[in-house]
Amino acid sequence: MSMPPGIATVTLNGRYVRPDGTPLQGTVTFTAPALLTLSGADTIAAGSVTVTLDPSGQFSVILIATDNTNSQPTGWLYGVTERFKDVSARTYAIPLPQGTPTVNLADIAPADPSMGTYYPVVGPPGANGSNGADGRTILSGSGAPSSAIGAAGDFYLDTTAWSIYGPKTTTWPSGHPLSGTPLISSVNGLTGTVVLTASSVGAEPAGAAATAQTAATNAAKAYTDGAIAAEVTRANGAYALGTALASATDRITANEASLAAVARRRIRRGGIADLALSDALYSGTAPTTQTTQTTTSSISGAVKYAPPLVTLSGSDVRGDFLFLGASDFQIGASAPDTSYALPTSRYPHTYASGQGSWAFEFVTDASVFEMRFKYISSASTYKLTVDGKPVTATPVSVGGTTTGSGHMLKVDFGSSAVRRVRFDLYTVPFGGIYIGPSASLWRPVTARGRLMVLGDSITDGSTQNAGGGIGTWLYKAARMMGVTDVWDEARGGTGYITPGSYAIFGDRLAADVVAYSPDVLIIKGGYNDNGGTQSVIQAAAASLYSAAKTALPSTQIIVVGPIAPTASPATSIVNTDNTLKAEAATAGLPFISLVTGETRDGTGSVVSTQNPYITTANASTMIGVDGVHPTDAGHAELGRWMVRALAPLLPL
Repeated sequence: MSMPPGIATVTLNGRYVRPDGTPLQGTVTFTAPALLTLSGADTIAAGSVTVTLDPSGQFSVILIATDNTNSQPTGWLYGVTERFKDVSARTYAIPLPQGTPTVNLADIAPADPSMGTYYPVVGPPGANGSNGADGRTILSGSGAPSSAIGAAGDFYLDTTAWSIYGPKTTTWPSGHPLSGTPLISSVNGLTGTVVLTASSVGAEPAGAAATAQTAATNAAKAYTDGAIAAEVTRANGAYALGTALASATDRITANEASLAAVARRRIRRGGIADLALSDALYSGTAPTTQTTQTTTSSISGAVKYAPPLVTLSGSDVRGDFLFLGASDFQIGASAPDTSYALPTSRYPHTYASGQGSWAFEFVTDASVFEMRFKYISSASTYKLTVDGKPVTATPVSVGGTTTGSGHMLKVDFGSSAVRRVRFDLYTVPFGGIYIGPSASLWRPVTARGRLMVLGDSITDGSTQNAGGGIGTWLYKAARMMGVTDVWDEARGGTGYITPGSYAIFGDRLAADVVAYSPDVLIIKGGYNDNGGTQSVIQAAAASLYSAAKTALPSTQIIVVGPIAPTASPATSIVNTDNTLKAEAATAGLPFISLVTGETRDGTGSVVSTQNPYITTANASTMIGVDGVHPTDAGHAELGRWMVRALAPLLPL
């Protein structure tokens, strides 16, 4: 797309290779200020531009010059973020003045940004102007200076009389003595020959500070030694999984890397804040919601914050949303789908049948906003969360009218305040958020880590629960553990050897799991396989676990056996559970059994025990009328059950 007239640009080129000349793979992102006003061209620019290196490791991009006439702010720089495969990401800043219309990044990128993010500041020119001459000088000599010494602006020190002269104009001014009564007549009220002592200036006697420091050090030593030892143990344990950041930098923004790197390294037991394991609802005044079949905002002067790829028009801006549980957004090929985005990071990776369950978050100070969406069917649902607490216990219908038409969901809080807003969506194409012109919208940071499940319909959802995948145990357990980036990579009807309408676990591993580098991966299934031969299930499990460990060396992988929907499980389910338990132990992976209630570590040892998920007492309320899938109450209980089972396996 061509640049609007009247905007000066710079063509920026670059090439990245490894030390042996092999081209690097990855992206480079160039970020301008939040809002760049180019009044001379009647244009406002915002956001970032990401270029992907070609097979030779090169890129070329046309960017707005950083010194455009009549631009606000002035003197700004581009933030540059490099994300390459198997290379740590780095961020730095560059100017792109229009006086150099073509630039190679290698000529202006800093040579050593390893000390962190920094921005170069160009200092003022020397005293002689912009010609680069040195600033003024302090000269010295014995006796007063002669008129031939020095230039305008210089100072001169007489080392005999210890007087200072300057600054020089066309001649030297009179000197000022640096000793004697003209400058100093007393010290701290004392005159004559003064010898300062500690008491003269109200200081502690010599050695007092060292004594106090020693006492403080000794007093804190016992605590410090213990704290450091504990922290080192935790840090060493977290390091291996923490290296997942380097291989997942294409999924992590520069802000997240700097603000939440430690939190993202592991999903921790310490993140389970609610000891009662309850999924607490939002305690503030619930907003009012209203759905209307329209694509025109009812908010006066509304600004549309559009999702990726949707074409901007008028006052539209690109929404700085935090997308969670999904990636690889696409828009439809024809209207009205060109106005709505959907992620395609789950099998079969197409717009029409892509990611059914996903979420996005943003922070806003607006008192009211509207979400634009396309209505698919009565199955289209959402769950609204405010400041980390869901407004409703289960997902609710989007309330659409005509299938295939655009709608607005209006959320009104009644007052302006800074709020973190989250939408969990199920089968809802997303068209943007609308807020008033005086309100703001920005992106928050993820919490804890990326939790992913490769599984079947127990995680993907069914007609027995509200909201499909976003109404299952996974989302409930994640909230209890303080995790926001929840990836439902489950597909109903699938398993280790059973493809259903999609593909078996092993065939979905690379594209659905490995590509998105989870911090914790739960492989949960087996129910759809229990009618098969155990030796075939065992071989498929062995292959899957081996491939997952090899491809995801920094991921914590946990295996969960099949659901037993009755208090007296069929022999085939018990056998499948035992087969997966044995193969997990062989692979050195933890195993959780819904059949027995046991949690085992990577050695196969039992580390915790609870009642089986389904018992005689709860079966009638936990399992739906189809006799297999959990109800809403069943998913709520399964979420709590799974958190109890997972807790012993998670680091502190």
